[in-house]
Amino acid sequence: LKSVFHSSSAVPVSAPSESTMTAPIWLLVLSVILHASALPISPQSTGDDTLPKSIGIVGVGTIGSALARGILSSPAGHLPYMPKFVLSPRDAAKAQQLQKEFPDSVTVAAHDQGVLDGADCVVLAMPGSAAVAVIESLKFRADHHVISLIAALNFTQLEHLLGPQVDCTVAVPVPAIAKRQGATIGYPSRPYAEAVFSALGTYIAAPNEDQFKTMKVAGTLMGDFYMRQLTVQQWMASKNVDV
Repeated sequence: LKSVFHSSSAVPVSAPSESTMTAPIWLLVLSVILHASALPISPQSTGDDTLPKSIGIVGVGTIGSALARGILSSPAGHLPYMPKFVLSPRDAAKAQQLQKEFPDSVTVAAHDQGVLDGADCVVLAMPGSAAVAVIESLKFRADHHVISLIAALNFTQLEHLLGPQVDCTVAVPVPAIAKRQGATIGYPSRPYAEAVFSALGTYIAAPNEDQFKTMKVAGTLMGDFYMRQLTVQQWMASKNVDV
């Protein structure tokens, strides 16, 4: 059944007739994001030193842990070197599991500030409801590179919270990055973000914040898309279809 419903021809995708983006971008974002875990996507090359050597993740939930797992489980030769990860104790079970699986590359910090103190690149992946309070409680260095995966914060809000001295960007990955598949959209383009997400699939940087907001709409279709697949598969299974 999976081979049937995961076919790229199962859900035809067409570009909106009125859009601030060109059709090729819409087609790429929609088709790649919606089929992220179904169609294999070869990760892009990360052969230079823009990949952060140490990555800290504040909020090791579904997406935060997927980012760590995708990089840590990379096959030999895929990366120029293996980054060290410092994980926050938030979502402790996921953080401890990653440390258990990759003991040479993962440390679980005692608190959120310990993540920042031990990493050059900081990934913010906590829930939007806690984001502002957590970010305001942390002390960022001027040499930090910050990637926010917090959907509730746009780039302007993030920049205001961090201050102009901190280099930052926002990104919207999908859970399939755990298997180094799928597309991640981001804004603004940053070399360190491109290196991280190119190692995890495909990285698409929006040219401005308005287009980034528009591109994010494609991502909101993912849950509905897979729920429809699951519902139809369960219905067919209930009818004793086994092909």
